[in-house]
Amino acid sequence: MKIFFIFFLLISLNNCEKFFYGEYEIFEKNKIKKDFRKNIHIVKRGENLYLISKKFSISIDEIIKENNIKSPFKIFPNQKLILPKKKIYTVIKGDTLYSISRKFNVDKYNLSKLNKLKTINIIYVGQKLIIPNYSRIIKSKVDLDSGKITKKKNTKINQKKKKTIFMWPVRGKIILKYGMIRPGLHNDGINIAASNGEDVVASRQGKIIYAGNEIPGYGNLILIKHDKKWVTAYAHLSEITITKGAQVKKGEKIGSVGSSGTVNTSQLHFEIRKGKKALNPREYLL
Repeated sequence: MKIFFIFFLLISLNNCEKFFYGEYEIFEKNKIKKDFRKNIHIVKRGENLYLISKKFSISIDEIIKENNIKSPFKIFPNQKLILPKKKIYTVIKGDTLYSISRKFNVDKYNLSKLNKLKTINIIYVGQKLIIPNYSRIIKSKVDLDSGKITKKKNTKINQKKKKTIFMWPVRGKIILKYGMIRPGLHNDGINIAASNGEDVVASRQGKIIYAGNEIPGYGNLILIKHDKKWVTAYAHLSEITITKGAQVKKGEKIGSVGSSGTVNTSQLHFEIRKGKKALNPREYLL
C-alpha cells in the first residue's frame, strides 16, 4: 500500500508541474551544457527575440521560422530556442563586399558592421564572413559588379522615377559616379564635391535610423528611412546635427560636408536605396 501511495504521489506531482508551469521544464546543469552544444538557447528573464537575435547575430525571422513561433511572437523564461546556424561565406578570388552583398541579398552596411571590417574596400581570399539576415542567393549570370540590368528592370526604374523625386542634399560637382569604378570595385551612390562645413540637408522627409561613425570607410554617416521602403545615405560628414530616431523634413539640415572616413577631400557620398537595393541617384534627383 505504501509503494502504491508513493507511485501515485510521483504521478500527481508531475501533472501538477505541467499544470502550473505549462511547457516549462526543469533543467539539470549537465543537460543545459549539452543543449548549448546542440545550438540551443534557454531564454533568460527579460530577454526578447530582438535581444537574442542581436546577441547571436541571427535574424529574428530565422529564429521564428526555426522554432515555429506563432503570432504575437512571445517567448518565455526557460523556453528552449533552437538557434539557426550562422551563414558563413568564404571569400573567393574576384569577390568584393558589394558583390557578396548582392549575391546574398543583404545590406553591405550590416555586412561590414557585423564582420567588424576595418574598411569596406579590403577583403581577402579565404576570409570567412558572417552573412546577416540571409534570405536567398540571387541566381543570375549577370556580372554583379557591372551594374547591368535587364530592359524590363530599367522600365520599372523609369516608372518609379516618375513617382518618386528626391532633393539634392548638397549642390556641387559629381566627382565619382554611380556604378563600377574598376573591376571588383563598385560605387553604390555618387560623390559630390562641396566646401567643408557646407550644409547637408535631408533629401526627403523621413526618420533617422542611423547616425554615427561605426561603419568602416564612411566616416560620419546618416541613414534616413522614408516611406515605401526608400532609404537615403549621407557619408563623410564633418559633423552630424541630428539624432537617431528624429523625424526630419525635406530640406532640413542634418549635418555638414567633410572628409571623414576613407576620403582625402571635402565631399558628400550620397546613396538612394529601395529596400536593400542601391539605385543610381541621378535618376531620382531634382
